[in-house]
Amino acid sequence: NPIRLIEEMENVSPTVRGIILVVLSGAFFATMHGSVRFLSRDLDAMEIAFFRAFFGFVFFAPILLRTRLSVLRTARFPLHMLRGVFNGASLLCWFTALSLVPLGDATALSLTGPLFVGMGAMLVLGENVRGPRWWALAVGFAGALIIVRPGFQEINYGMFLVLISMLFVTCSKLMAKSLSRTDQPATIVAYLSLTMMVPSGIALTFVWQTPTVEQLLFMMLIGFLGSCGHMLLTTAYKIADISAVEPVVFARLVWAAIVGWFLFGETFGWLGIGGLAVAVSGFWLVFRPGQE
Repeated sequence: NPIRLIEEMENVSPTVRGIILVVLSGAFFATMHGSVRFLSRDLDAMEIAFFRAFFGFVFFAPILLRTRLSVLRTARFPLHMLRGVFNGASLLCWFTALSLVPLGDATALSLTGPLFVGMGAMLVLGENVRGPRWWALAVGFAGALIIVRPGFQEINYGMFLVLISMLFVTCSKLMAKSLSRTDQPATIVAYLSLTMMVPSGIALTFVWQTPTVEQLLFMMLIGFLGSCGHMLLTTAYKIADISAVEPVVFARLVWAAIVGWFLFGETFGWLGIGGLAVAVSGFWLVFRPGQE
């Protein structure tokens, strides 16, 4: 199990282990988002969101059977349900935005999320967010703006949906950090996929279109990628402060630029300079002393 291997590294600090997991999760999420944008040419984003949640839950079926559903045991069921509502609403806004905005632009704008998460970690969870972490957030966000500078000439409906999605997902991430103190990552992700089917299932009734076999296989892949990404991210939140690892989410820009170029021919633009700023923010967190 690669996740457990990283989690149990004895000579590596929890922050560094968390950062490695976040960087890996970025690759899964960027590939999933590119797949959503590709599939949204033929299917409504609401339908894709439902099947992402459905197949994400199916992905956990072997774990559920092997543990005889014990992975679903929790003393914090209401918080899991509330998190699912927030994350489901975020998913609907985000998938709709991906059908309207280039992948690189949407990803860069979504990186306002770590700023909200950093403030939430300090105000809600009581984490000690030190000056260097705020500087890392600022440098990484500057890199995001540099990369998509031409795309910010106009604010359209899709970009507005990205911002709304980030507010919802910030609440979801803070709940995930709280849940990680008592529940296992597999429990948190299983409930996430299960509860997200409720809001997306309601939306599905208004836009249903019978998918082809190829589209179902594509959505199965989306569910798999999403669940893996959330497993990596939730494990990172469990072993490290969320305010310490969240700035490294900026590395997702690099993955998004690669996927956008490969699938849609989207240009790299200012990726060189912006990517360097993103890298600096990540290395600053890893190697600056006194971060634990």
